[in-house]
Amino acid sequence: AASPQAPPWPSGVRAAMPGDKKAAPQEEEKVQLGIYLNWVKAELDHESACLELPFTILLLLSFSALAYLHLRQSDVLVVEGAIRFDIQENANFAWAINFGHKTIFDVNSIADFWSWFRIGFLPLMVQHSWGYSESLQDGYNAMNATSPFDAGTLPGERVDPNLGPNALPIRNDYLHHNRIIGGFRMRQERSSIGYDLCRMPSAIPEAKWRSWLGKPCVPADPSYALSPEVTQAEMFGEPARVEWLLPGLDSVRRMQMKVVDMEDGCSNLTDKVAAVRTPPGEEPFGGDGTCLCRTCAEGGRAPTPWIDEQTQRAEIAFVVYNWEYGLYSFVSVNFFFNRAGMIYKFVDVRSAWAATFPGELWERVAALICDLTWLVSLTYILLCEVREIIKVIRSSRASWYTSLREDYLEFWNTVDWISIIVAYVVALCWLRTYFATQEVNAEFERFAQLNVTSISHAAYTDEIESFVEVVETLCATEGIYRISFSVYPMVVMLRLFKSFDAQPRLAVVTRTLATSTQDMIHFFIIFFSCYACMVVNAVLLFGQDYEDFSTFDRAVITCFRTLFGDWDYERMAEVGRLPCAIWFWAFLLILFLILLNILLAILMDAYGEVQSQAADKISLPTQISEMVRRARQTQNKQRVRLNEIWSAFFKAIGDEKDMLTFEASAGFLPEQGGRAYITAKDVIDRAKQYMRVDVPMNQAKRGLKMAREAYLAKDFVPYTIENVHMQMKKIEHLTKLVRTEVVQTANTMKRYDFDENDDEFMHKVPLVLEDDCTEHRMLVADAVKGVVGTLTEEISSTLTREAGTFSKRQKGLEETQTEMLATARDACATLERLRAQTDVVVRDLQHLALHKQRSAAGQAGAAASIAASVLAGFACGPPEAAVGGSRL
Repeated sequence: AASPQAPPWPSGVRAAMPGDKKAAPQEEEKVQLGIYLNWVKAELDHESACLELPFTILLLLSFSALAYLHLRQSDVLVVEGAIRFDIQENANFAWAINFGHKTIFDVNSIADFWSWFRIGFLPLMVQHSWGYSESLQDGYNAMNATSPFDAGTLPGERVDPNLGPNALPIRNDYLHHNRIIGGFRMRQERSSIGYDLCRMPSAIPEAKWRSWLGKPCVPADPSYALSPEVTQAEMFGEPARVEWLLPGLDSVRRMQMKVVDMEDGCSNLTDKVAAVRTPPGEEPFGGDGTCLCRTCAEGGRAPTPWIDEQTQRAEIAFVVYNWEYGLYSFVSVNFFFNRAGMIYKFVDVRSAWAATFPGELWERVAALICDLTWLVSLTYILLCEVREIIKVIRSSRASWYTSLREDYLEFWNTVDWISIIVAYVVALCWLRTYFATQEVNAEFERFAQLNVTSISHAAYTDEIESFVEVVETLCATEGIYRISFSVYPMVVMLRLFKSFDAQPRLAVVTRTLATSTQDMIHFFIIFFSCYACMVVNAVLLFGQDYEDFSTFDRAVITCFRTLFGDWDYERMAEVGRLPCAIWFWAFLLILFLILLNILLAILMDAYGEVQSQAADKISLPTQISEMVRRARQTQNKQRVRLNEIWSAFFKAIGDEKDMLTFEASAGFLPEQGGRAYITAKDVIDRAKQYMRVDVPMNQAKRGLKMAREAYLAKDFVPYTIENVHMQMKKIEHLTKLVRTEVVQTANTMKRYDFDENDDEFMHKVPLVLEDDCTEHRMLVADAVKGVVGTLTEEISSTLTREAGTFSKRQKGLEETQTEMLATARDACATLERLRAQTDVVVRDLQHLALHKQRSAAGQAGAAASIAASVLAGFACGPPEAAVGGSRL
C-alpha cells in the first residue's frame, strides 16, 4: 500500500505525526517555509474563489435581466408570429366559391407562384378599402328578401371618432396594428448559363447531345438542393432583376397590372391598350404601350418573363413597423428553385426595436440599472485580472512573458479572460445595434416627411430602397447581437465552476470529470468510431429516401436525436422494414444500451471516488462560518490577514517561485527561501519586521499545523478492504513466481545431475580428479542454496511486512468494534434501567388514581400533594428518590 511520505523534517525537531506513540516536545515544531507559504497561497486562492461565487451569481442575474429587458423575446415572437402566420395561412389562391384552398406551400411551379402572388399575397397585404365578410349580399337577401340591401353601396372607408379624423383603413395598414413602409421589393438570384455547364455522358458526341438537348444548362450556385435553413434565407447572393411595388403611391389595380407584365414578359401590350384605362388621378400605365416590368428587357433584348429557368431564387421583401410595440420587422418571402424542379418556400421575419430601452418606464429604469451593474462588475473583473498580472510579473525575477507563461496562464485564468472578451464583444454588438437603430430612426423620420402626392415613382423608389437597406442592416446587426447574448451565459457557467472548484463539496462535478478524463478519452475514441460507422451506414441506407439522413452533417444530428428517443420509425421504414430494423437494433444496442451505459459507469465510478474523498471535507456552511470567523477576528484585532503574512515573506524573499519551492533543486539552494524551516516565532517576527503587524501566537501555530496537515493529506491514501485484497493478490502472484522458479531450478538440476554408478555415462565424462568434481558440486549447491535463501528471505520479509500491516489495521478495526460494542451494551443497559423505572412510575400513578377515586372530597388535597411529589421526583429527583414507597 502506498503510505504517505514523511516531509523532510530535520532530525530531532520533527513534529509529532499521527501514529507516533510519543511526541517530541523538546523543541518547537518547525515547518518548511515553502510548505507553509503554499498553504497560505491556497487559502487565499480558495477564499478569493469562494468570494467570487456570489459576485458571479450577481453578474449572471444582472446579465439575464438586462438581456430579457433589451431583447424582449416574447414580444418579438408575438409580432413575428402574426406576420408569418398571416402570409402562410391567409395568402390563398385557387379559389372555389369564396375560399382559396391553396397556400404558399402549394406553390410548385412558376404559374403557381404568379397565382399565389397576384391572387393571394397582393390583395392580402394591400387593402385600401374597408373589408366586409364573405357573401354579405346573400346575408342581406336572407334578412330582407322583398327589399334586399345592396352590399355594393357600403362605404369603402370609415371614420372612427375614437381613432381620429382620418378615414380607415389608413393606406399601407397591415393587420390593423402594423404599417408597411414604402413597398415590396422583388429580386432574384440568377444562375450562369451555357452548354459547357452541362453534365452529359462523355461517350456521346457534343454535337449530338446539343441537338438533343436543344437549350443550354443553368446549374444553380448554391444549389438549394435540400430544404433551406434560416441562414440561407437571411443571406442573399448577387441581386438581379430588382422590381418595386409601391402601395403607398399605386392602387391595387396598377400593381396587379405590373405583376401581369412581369409574368408574361410584357406580351400583348397592344391588346392591353384597349383593355386597360387609366383611372383618374393616376399616371398612365399599361395602356400607353410601355412595359411596367423594367428588368424584363435588360441589356436591350426582347422582354422575357421575370421568372424563367435561370432563376434560382426569388425574394419578396418589405418592412413593417408595429407602433403598439415599437418594433421594426423585415419580412422576406423566399422561393428556392432547385435544379431537380422542386420549389422550396421559406418565410423569414427579423425584427429590431426602435428604442434603445423598449418597454414601460419601470422596465427602462430596471434595464438601465442592470446595465450599470453588469458593466461595473465587468470592469471590476478586468481590473482584478490586470492587477493579478502585474502582481505575477513583479513577484518573479524572470522575464515578464516567462512569468505569465509559468505562473499565470492556467485554465481558470483563461476562463476569466474568455468571459471578459465575450462580455466586451456583447457590449460592442450593443453599440453597433444602437448606432444602426439611430440611423434607421433618422431615415424613418426623413421618409415620413415625404409628400407622396408630389413625388415621382423614381424618387420614391430611391428613398424606399435606401430605407429598406438600412432596416435590413439593422436586423442583421440585431441578429449578431442576439447570438452574442446567447454565448455569454455559457462562459459565465464556466466561471461558476471556477468558484465551485474552490469548495470541495461543490467541486464534485469538476473533479469527477477530471478524475474520469483518461477513461473518457479512451471511451470516446471507441464511441465516436462506432457512431461514425452508424452515421455513414444511415446515410447509405436512408439518405436516398429521408432528407434528414441525406448528408453526413444532417445524419449526425438525426442520429444523435435517435440516440435519445426522437425518431420517425415509419418514415425510416420506407426503405424496407428489414433493413431499417437491422440498423435500428444495431444502433440502439451498440450505442445506447452498451456504450452509453459504459459512459455512465465510468462517471459513476469516478463520482463515487470523488464523493468518498469529499465526504470528510469542509462543507460550504462551515467554510462560510470560517471566513466569517476570520473576518470578525481581523476586525477585533485578534488575528492578522493572511495577505499581510504573505506580503511580509514576499518582501523578505522577493521571488514567489523561490518562496513556494520547498525542495532543493537547480537554482534553489537548501536552507534558503522556501527550503528553510520556520517556527511560529519566525512568522511573528517576519510580519512584525516587514508589515508592522502583530501576529498572535495561536494564529501562527494554527497556521503551521494546518499547513503540515494539508501537506501530509496530499499523499495520504486510505487503507480499505480493497487495498487488503490487492496486497493479498500481490503476495499470491509473488508466491506463484517463486514456486515456478523453484520448479524450474529443480528440473534443471535433475536434467544435469548424473549417477556415478552409470558406467556408460562415466566413460563419456573427461577424467578429472574426484576433489575437483566435489568442489564443482559444492559450488553449484552453494549457489542454489544462496538463491533459494535470498528468495526465502524476500518472501519472509514481504509476508512479514504485509502481515504486520494487515494485523495492525485489523487490530485497529477490532479495537474500534470493541469500543462500539461496549458503548452499545452500556446504552442497552441504560435503556433497560430506564424502562424498569418507567414501569414503576406508571404503576404508582395508577395506584394514586385508584386511591383518588375511592377517597372522599376532603382527601382531594392529599391526593394532589402525593401526585405533585411523584411528578417532582420523576422530573428532578435522583434515581434513589422514592415516592409512595417506590424507587425511581
